[in-house]
This record gives sequence, C-alpha cells and structure tokens, in this order.
Amino acid sequence: TEFFRNQYKVIDIDGVRINFDDGWALIRASNTQPVLVLRFEAETQTRLEELIRIVKKQMDRYQPVVQFNYH
Repeated sequence: TEFFRNQYKVIDIDGVRINFDDGWALIRASNTQPVLVLRFEAETQTRLEELIRIVKKQMDRYQPVVQFNYH
C-alpha cells in the first residue's frame, strides 16, 4: 500500500481501496474463499485496463511468495 499511498488517496479499512482521479481499485480478502478479490472501476475501458495493469504490476512484486491467478 505504501507505493499507492505516496501517489493516491488510499483507504485501508476492510482491504485496500485506491482512489484514482478517474476510477478506483479495491483489494480485499474474500469472505467465502481463501483468496484476494480485486475490483476496479474507471470512466473508460482504456483507463480500466490501465488501472488493472498498475495494480497487477505492484502485486506481481510479491511472487513467488504469493501466487496470483488473474481471471
């Protein structure tokens, strides 16, 4: 979260919500499975894809300690 906290407004209650100027990303633990759930919203499809790439790039820094299966 520090990477994002230095650049964007971050809310870390019940997960991590990163507020961008034109969208947001949410990373939180699932209530029903032992997985992290990622949700995104943006004003355009292009920006949505960009936000997903930004977050994935930071999360991928933790592999192989944590394995990610993006769908």
